[in-house]
Amino acid sequence: MGIVETLKDIVTLVQKTDNIDLVKQVLSLQTQALEMQNKNRKLRERNRKLRERVKELEQTVSFAKTLRFESPFYFAGDDKVPYCARCWESDRRAIHLKSDWKDRRWECYQCGKVYLLDVSLVL
Repeated sequence: MGIVETLKDIVTLVQKTDNIDLVKQVLSLQTQALEMQNKNRKLRERNRKLRERVKELEQTVSFAKTLRFESPFYFAGDDKVPYCARCWESDRRAIHLKSDWKDRRWECYQCGKVYLLDVSLVL
C-alpha cells in the first residue's frame, strides 16, 4: 500500500472522530503527499531523459573516435562509403553520402551538399 492510499484511510478514520482541526491537518498532509508524488514522477521522467541523452552523447563520442578525415570526407573504420563533412562538423550527424556518378559526385540527402571530385585527382 502506498503513502497516498494510507493517507486516504487515515482521512476516513479521522473524519469519524469529528475533530475538524485534525481532519484539516490530515487533508493538508494528503495534498502535500500527492504533490511530492507528482514531483517525484516528473523527476524520474527528467532523469530518464537525461540518461538517454548521456547515452546518445557517449555513442557520438565513441563513433567520433572511429572517424578519420580524408578531404573532403569522413570515413569510419573500414567503411568505404564516406560521411558528409558538413553534417558531421556542424551537427554531429553521421550521414552517409550517395554517389550518383562513378564516385566522382557525392551528395548528402540530409543537407543537400554536393561534393564534386576533380577527375584528375581520382586514380
